Amino acid sequence: MGFEGVAWREATLGRSVSVRGPGLHTGRAARVTLAPAPAGHGIRFAVRCAGTSAEVPAGTADWVASRMSTALAIGDGRKLRTIEHLMAGLAASHIDNAAVTVEGTEIPILDGSAARWCALIDAAGRVPQARPRQVLRIRSAFQVDGMHGFLRAEPAEAFEVDVSTDRLPGFGVLRWSGPIDPGTFRAEIAPSRSFGNASLIWRTLLKTRLARTLLPAPIRDRLWARSFESQTVRADSVAPTVARPECRHPICPETQGRMHPRDREPLLRGARPGRVAILLGGRVLGGARFPDEPVRHKILDLVGDLALAGRPILGRIVANCPTHALTFAFLTELVRHPECWEVVTLADPGVPDRPAICTDGGGIGTT
Repeated sequence: MGFEGVAWREATLGRSVSVRGPGLHTGRAARVTLAPAPAGHGIRFAVRCAGTSAEVPAGTADWVASRMSTALAIGDGRKLRTIEHLMAGLAASHIDNAAVTVEGTEIPILDGSAARWCALIDAAGRVPQARPRQVLRIRSAFQVDGMHGFLRAEPAEAFEVDVSTDRLPGFGVLRWSGPIDPGTFRAEIAPSRSFGNASLIWRTLLKTRLARTLLPAPIRDRLWARSFESQTVRADSVAPTVARPECRHPICPETQGRMHPRDREPLLRGARPGRVAILLGGRVLGGARFPDEPVRHKILDLVGDLALAGRPILGRIVANCPTHALTFAFLTELVRHPECWEVVTLADPGVPDRPAICTDGGGIGTT
C-alpha cells in the first residue's frame, strides 16, 4: 500500500470499494461504499435509508450514546451505529480523507473484526495527497476514570497503546502494549473479534418461560450454578495498567449525561457464530485467534473511537477496561483542556532540520 515515507502527508483511497452485510445490533443488512475524497475532506458518512439521506462527519460533535457500539447522529433522532471497526481500519491505515456511503443505519459487522475492512482498504489502495497531515500531539498526561477503569493519554513520539482488562470472568488479567501502525495493526489487532459472554446468555435463557416449562427446577438450579463456576477468575502473573490519580480530570455533568443512551434500541439481533467470538469459562468457543484476543479487540474499538478526534493522535494511550462511553468522555473532556494538547502540522522528513509547525487552527473533532 505504500505506507512508508508518506505518513506526513494526508492520504485517500485509490478507488471505490463496497461491501454488504448485516449489522450486529439491528441484524439488518446494509451496503457500505468507501470512495476517494479530496484533501481536507476528512471521513464523512452519507447515509441513505428509508427514502431519506443525511451527511455527517466522523467527529465528537455528532457522536451519540449507543449501547455496546459507537454511533453518529444522522438527524430526526436516528443513528448510524457500529462505526468503530471501519473507523479503526481507516485510521490505522493512515487514510485521512474518504467519502463513506451507507445504505442502511448500521455498519456491517462482517466477521466481528477489522480484518475485512483492512482488506478492502488494501484493495482500494492508498494515495498520498499534497496537504501535510495535522496531528493532535499530547503535551501532558490527561486521564478520565470510569466505573471500572480509566483512560489516559501521555506524551510520546508515536501513537502507542498499553491496554489491559481484568473484568472478563475466567480470563484473569489480559494486557497488550505496542505501537499502532499499519503493519502492526493488521497483524496483531485487526483480526480480533467482538465478543460476548456465553454464561450471561445461558443465564438469560434459563430465566425464560420455555426453560421453566421444559426443565425441572433441580436441573435449572444446577445449570445456573455451573454458569457461575465457569466464570471463576484465575490467578495471573500479568498486572493491569495503573491509573495515575494526579492526572485525573473529572467528567462534567453535561458529558456524563451524553455517555449512556436513554432510548430503546435493538441489541445483538445480528449476533451469530462467525460474526462474534463467544467466551465461556476463560475460553473462546471454536478457538481464539490470539490467546489474549479480547483485550486486542478492546484496542481495536479504542483505535476506532479515538479516530473521532478528527486527527491522528501523537501520544501514548494507557487504559484499563476502556469502553465506548469512557472514550467518548475522554475526548470530550480533553477538548476542554487545551493546555494538555496541541495541533501540529507534520513536516516533510526529506527536508533536514525542519521542525513540525505548530498551528492554532481547529481542535478535536474538526478537520
